[in-house]
Amino acid sequence: MVLRHERLWKEETMEERIDAVILAGGEPDKADPLLEYAQAQKKPLIKIAGKEMVRYVVEAIAGSSRVGRIFIVGLSPEDGVEFAAPVEYVEAAGDMLDNLVAGIERVMGVDPDVERVVLSSVDIPLLTTEMVDYLIDTCLETDHDLYYTIVEKSTMEARFPGARRSFVPLRDGSFAGGDINMAKVSAIQANLHLARQISEVRKNVWQQVRLLGFGTLIKFAFRRLTIADAERVASRALGCQGRAIVTPYPEMGMDVDKPYQLDIVRAILKGGAA
Repeated sequence: MVLRHERLWKEETMEERIDAVILAGGEPDKADPLLEYAQAQKKPLIKIAGKEMVRYVVEAIAGSSRVGRIFIVGLSPEDGVEFAAPVEYVEAAGDMLDNLVAGIERVMGVDPDVERVVLSSVDIPLLTTEMVDYLIDTCLETDHDLYYTIVEKSTMEARFPGARRSFVPLRDGSFAGGDINMAKVSAIQANLHLARQISEVRKNVWQQVRLLGFGTLIKFAFRRLTIADAERVASRALGCQGRAIVTPYPEMGMDVDKPYQLDIVRAILKGGAA
């Protein structure tokens, strides 16, 4: 009976089209070396091989038959980006978490019964439709509330040897976080307070781990924390079920934050090697 239930659930979810929220930021509140280097007013508008960064992300997501509507938080029609697919613009509401909330609220305004959303940053221009399909299909293999992509260090450095990403050391290996994920709307809404705390210390992995408890901090300090441990701790702290997805696609975690990272991505896209 359980197997039949799981089979029916998978068949239903395979038909589901999932809306996507792209976090494109707002007006920068301070000088950004990347924007100065790229001579752009906004990060999504940085040109790469003659095309705005945001267009690469939208095209990859729009190409998936598993995606429904696409919402972009932090851009407007006045920014002059021409998309080949329909998009819905959402005004920036503040920082990253504020923008996430604004995006989710707009999605719910269009479809009050929405269950899941794909969440993507705007700065992963090497994203492809194949990767989006992989994410959605892999997530829908299980009925978790939150899915977070991670990239193993050797996978990232083999593809991008000069990217200088930050990695979190676990017993299973060292991992960088991905920039496109999936979650149930209810799980996001229920955990905004903790998400705010984690967001405030997002540059300090020790502070993030401390928020999840002393035992977790000790395990992490001695590199005894495994991916499974992290999933259990996060699930307990959030009151919902989380799943880490070790993606074989390092492009899903290759966000462009620094001028040298922009150079890497430009070289790849200009050469057609994405």
